[in-house]
Amino acid sequence: MSNVIFLLLALGGLADPCGIESLGRLDHPAIREASGIVQSRRHPGIFWVHNDSGNRPALFAVRRDGSLVHEFAVAALNVDWEDIAIDDEGQLYIGEIGNNFNLLPLRAIYRVEEPDPIKPATDPLPVTAASYYRFPPKGRFDAEALFLQNGRAIVVAKTFDKREAELYAIPLDPPAPLLRPAFPQRVGTLPEFTEPVTGADLSADGRLLAVCSLAIARVYAKAADGTWKKVGQALYKADGIEAICWDGLDLIIAGEGRGIYRIAEATWRTKESSR
Repeated sequence: MSNVIFLLLALGGLADPCGIESLGRLDHPAIREASGIVQSRRHPGIFWVHNDSGNRPALFAVRRDGSLVHEFAVAALNVDWEDIAIDDEGQLYIGEIGNNFNLLPLRAIYRVEEPDPIKPATDPLPVTAASYYRFPPKGRFDAEALFLQNGRAIVVAKTFDKREAELYAIPLDPPAPLLRPAFPQRVGTLPEFTEPVTGADLSADGRLLAVCSLAIARVYAKAADGTWKKVGQALYKADGIEAICWDGLDLIIAGEGRGIYRIAEATWRTKESSR
């Protein structure tokens, strides 16, 4: 009987054979187009979310089920915010890295101090540092994914021509100033990731990299030669997934459809998910 019930649930769309688990919804009205998510390392159970372009510059502290704790304005323009990262020092890094149609010659990564999510702020969060980068005349790329590694920001180029996703490094310490922006330095590729990348997150211990697109997430580990090796993946069906982060060894994904979901470690590590 249990097998029959499971089959009926799956056919009715109430169960996902890939193992994706709905945690709730980002139902705060202002979270209209979630584009980045990262877990706080100082405040248990808190995740930081932001919107894509066309929305006011703000960070949202939410719980795992998507419910809002507080909204915080940020003293920076949101031209095309695409992802967010965090370090161990209580600092958040907002990726002003989108470049639709490759029209923008200058992009930036903003650093803000992580606020206490329980205490509302009276003023917008100030940008404590900004690292700018520019493109060579024929080398522009779009990006929607950002993570931190060895004191640098790594942005993942978003492509549509079935090439493997390319990684580019931007200096953070010291940050590249507006008047002397850095050129992105190509530092590798992601094997098999030929879909347009929409989000990324490096685990707190720096060992595992999670990268997502609209319909698949892949997990990578750093090989001895410095390249990235795929160690798992998971397919899913959800609306407009543009954000991914670690929650222990599980993955949290979210996007434009306001849904927030969990991919268990057992799912992305399975042989079926790794094909």
